[in-house]
Amino acid sequence: MTTAPSSKLRLIQAGVGGMGRTWWNHATNASPDFDLVAIVDVADAPLAEAGDALGIPPARRFKSLDAALDAVQADAVLTVTPPTVHVEHAQLVFARGLHVLTEKPIADTLENAKRMVAMARDANRQLVVAQNYRFMPHNQTLRRVVAERVVGDMGHGHLDFYIPADFTGTFRETMEFPLLVDMAIHHVDLIRFVTGQNVRRVTAMGFRPAWSWYVHEPGLKMLLELDGGLPFSYSGDWSARGLTTGWSGGWRVQCAEGSVHLDNDRVTVARSERWGKNPSRVEIDNDPQPLSGQARLLNDFARAIRTGTPAETSGADNLWSFAAVMAGVISAREKRTVDVGELLGA
Repeated sequence: MTTAPSSKLRLIQAGVGGMGRTWWNHATNASPDFDLVAIVDVADAPLAEAGDALGIPPARRFKSLDAALDAVQADAVLTVTPPTVHVEHAQLVFARGLHVLTEKPIADTLENAKRMVAMARDANRQLVVAQNYRFMPHNQTLRRVVAERVVGDMGHGHLDFYIPADFTGTFRETMEFPLLVDMAIHHVDLIRFVTGQNVRRVTAMGFRPAWSWYVHEPGLKMLLELDGGLPFSYSGDWSARGLTTGWSGGWRVQCAEGSVHLDNDRVTVARSERWGKNPSRVEIDNDPQPLSGQARLLNDFARAIRTGTPAETSGADNLWSFAAVMAGVISAREKRTVDVGELLGA
């Protein structure tokens, strides 16, 4: 398939309820790169809501992706579905020579994630993962300030995440390790993005507070060892009431001459001498971004399709983020430190 750079690509969105609604309401409905030519959902209500809002006729609303692919000409598929469905959708799409943008996490298991990356490679098609947090202005700013060594070389870091998210009635309510697998994938990917380093070893402990409304463990304590032995810690609870962090978390990156912080989506740089008396504090304006979040992901996806160059959040790159999360799952279950490279064979 060849597509002229000036023409719009044809997109099928699978999954239009829940997070899928965020996609069609804020990104796929107004993309300069894609025309939304069909929608898919197993449930009637979100299919009707999305179709009516977007002006998509009933003939292009489908209960299965297979049916949509049979009936509609398309260049790519966005799958906003539970992780267990992603590998099935990837197999269907790549077999027909189309490209895939998948919501995070990339898959339900590391083996299926590897299969998806291999399928994309064998089909010579693009696989992109929706790690949209990278493209938020405050996270772009945090990365730049750390990379510029404004307060010297980085030595270690920490990230807090506390939001009482209520997913009652969804797959997240009953999934194992909901914070670690479904949300901390964003934070682990951000740690890689901000520091420019891969996660090499993971030690994790999951827990379920007595007040939690989740079936499994929404609490997490985790120690990550990055390239060169740099330590980075993580603490979170998806059922924590009281003061909350931003969705990107609360950060402290400790450097040789001071610290870099992210709180409530604002970056602050603090500098002090020994004993920490009278530290200076400077709040950094967020770097302006022409596109952010899902809009940036769609733009990167289109560019990858048109140029044949993998996107920043390609499936192959994302294996390092997802494998670190899966290492955390193994660590929490087996109470041991897990080597990420060994899981990837790298």
